[in-house]
Amino acid sequence: MTHDKLIYLRSEFSREAKKIEMDIPPNLDIKEFKIICRRLASSLGYADESITKEFGKDKEVGDKNQLKLLLD
Repeated sequence: MTHDKLIYLRSEFSREAKKIEMDIPPNLDIKEFKIICRRLASSLGYADESITKEFGKDKEVGDKNQLKLLLD
């Protein structure tokens, strides 16, 4: 199965994660893509309050523990 990729590359001078890569199914609707963007923001260390302020509240698709599993 072919996947699209969402890749974040950070400056080489950072002590944080330098690369975050997500394989994304090509048939996502805009709501599912928004959830992935929220997850990327969370994995980059943005606070939940900031993410909710900018993206609003979303109903998670699938397992509610997916974000926790992603970040553990």
